[in-house]
Amino acid sequence: MAQQKKLLVINSESGLERFIGNKKLYRDYLEKFLFDGSYEEFCSAAAMENIVMADEALHTLIGTSANLSLDRLHTVASEAALKLKMSDSPDKIQAIVDMVSEAYNEACIAVRKYLESAD
Repeated sequence: MAQQKKLLVINSESGLERFIGNKKLYRDYLEKFLFDGSYEEFCSAAAMENIVMADEALHTLIGTSANLSLDRLHTVASEAALKLKMSDSPDKIQAIVDMVSEAYNEACIAVRKYLESAD
């Protein structure tokens, strides 16, 4: 069985490349991520079992995490988007929310640590 490569929570090297090496700009966007609101919108829509709204918020989170090189969150949110479309019960929706929540919280911790340590 092939071993999966462990995904980085934040791939700052890749993120800086996306921002053409501009550390200040990358830091500014990472800070904005912490206050973005798409995660909260996803959770609220999922709680109301509004799959369309939850999917829209999740796709915003997917795009943001890709742009910032929050690799694990991007992968988990992408998988969650596929699962969400096939969800037919509140329990399945909650399992998806839990999965995304774990990756989102890890990303927030990693972003805060990066912002504290970056010069």
